Amino acid sequence: MTLSNQNILSIDYGERYVGFALKKSNTNIGIPLKIVDQKNSNLNTELEKMIKNYNIDLIAIGYPIGLNAQLNRMTAVVDEFINSLNFKIPIEKIDERFTSNIISNKSTERNDDLAALEILESYIKKNE
Repeated sequence: MTLSNQNILSIDYGERYVGFALKKSNTNIGIPLKIVDQKNSNLNTELEKMIKNYNIDLIAIGYPIGLNAQLNRMTAVVDEFINSLNFKIPIEKIDERFTSNIISNKSTERNDDLAALEILESYIKKNE
């Protein structure tokens, strides 16, 4: 399946907030989708709904690696999250070292969905 024919869900995973972005088939443009606050919502239920509603073919997840290319505490947290997923969908880990800097925001507004969009755009550029 070519990149343009895939529905791709990207995830910016955080211990509390998780951002999502979506690329629908027949386009190579992603859109911010939503932010899930794990304190108020069940992440697995939300993820199942998105996978079903958007007929997801692939998940691209931001993979936190330190600027010195070393694994860190959040790398282990993301690995644990990935290992907990029971979907029969390919998962691609995308280096997210610079996405948070690109999205920096001085306001208190959450921007996890925009970080997920950056992750998605990185995946698309890498695979075009």
